Amino acid sequence: MPRYYFSVTNGRPFNDTDGLELPDLTAVREEALGFAQDLIRMEPERRDWSSWVVRVTDDAQTCVLDLPFLEAV
Repeated sequence: MPRYYFSVTNGRPFNDTDGLELPDLTAVREEALGFAQDLIRMEPERRDWSSWVVRVTDDAQTCVLDLPFLEAV
């Protein structure tokens, strides 16, 4: 099963070094969406998520998904 890395950027990157094994890009998108929603719930006082993005890469460090946090709000 492929491994994907879920990093967050808000003008500067916070990189995932562990990754998760997931079966396909549908599962990758669901995980990224849940990840963004969890961070939003953990910081309810933050009002501007417009510059935040979950960037998902594969083992070759190729970007497979950029999910703006605004899609999770």
